[in-house]
Amino acid sequence: MRGLIGELADVAAAVPGVSRLTAVLGSRPVKVERHDHPPGRHIEVQLAVAPGYHPMEVARAVRAAVADAATSDTSGRVTVAVLIAETAAY
Repeated sequence: MRGLIGELADVAAAVPGVSRLTAVLGSRPVKVERHDHPPGRHIEVQLAVAPGYHPMEVARAVRAAVADAATSDTSGRVTVAVLIAETAAY
């Protein structure tokens, strides 16, 4: 993956507790929708949580990291949704 989507995928994958990115609901694990009115973007990340990590904590960390990375080149609002497609017992 290249460009913004690739960068955001790298950010999400680097969060502790993410075992891998998945594509359960489509062809890409990271989707970016740009909006003009009002300006901003919505990002969806699909992932699997590694054993030993609490899914909600991982989702919150991914959401924060991706939102922070995605605001660097936009003046509008950025929202992030995290879909946990797979978990292991913790």
